[in-house]
Amino acid sequence: MKSTEKNRSKKVKEKFQSLPKLTKAELKIEVYESLRHQIITNQIQAGQRLVEQDLIDEYGIGKTPLREIYQALQRDELIEIIPQFGTRVVTLDIQTLKEVVQIRKALEGLCAELASQNITAEEIDQLGRILEKAKAMESDHPDAVKILSHYDTEYHQIIYQAAQNKQLTKVIQSFLFKMSMYWFQSGFSMEDFREQFEELEDLMQALKEHNATKAKEIMEKHIDHFIKLVKKQIF
Repeated sequence: MKSTEKNRSKKVKEKFQSLPKLTKAELKIEVYESLRHQIITNQIQAGQRLVEQDLIDEYGIGKTPLREIYQALQRDELIEIIPQFGTRVVTLDIQTLKEVVQIRKALEGLCAELASQNITAEEIDQLGRILEKAKAMESDHPDAVKILSHYDTEYHQIIYQAAQNKQLTKVIQSFLFKMSMYWFQSGFSMEDFREQFEELEDLMQALKEHNATKAKEIMEKHIDHFIKLVKKQIF
């Protein structure tokens, strides 16, 4: 096991040992969210094998719930289970990314359009607070990109909530984790995120004005900008 992986494993183990006693159901949720976060943020890297016994030791979880977590992560398309090899984190696939972006662009545009009709003053305030925190983030913070990614996800979650369409939200959520993972696998910078948040400020203004056409247009451009940044990093 490489030193960076040993350090990651040690930190996870210490964190989970320090948690108050959890029920089996609570532990399973915590472990799922922990692994999902580490995969998305590239702490567990693309192509890396997940060793069942190592994770059992790290988290103090049983084989059956861990395998159920594997199934959930596989549904999120963050890991793949390969016969005769084991389980590993998925790698960057340009064709899959292209397909995901095409679908997400259409759905996010619709979501922004619906949100503009239903969004509340409280939800607008929540978006504003996220943007303020993103602006205040210092460039030299060691976890700046991870934190900004979290703010970006929070922002989009509020849009989904404001759209008031549970079926649409469920479909979009299935792509959100994968898109976030591409951010980290492609090595996006702090400045890349800054540009994204400037667009989200424009989107908030359109939502505040309840301008459905403008909100949809800005969201679609926001997704287009994402794919341009991916291409810049890869090619």
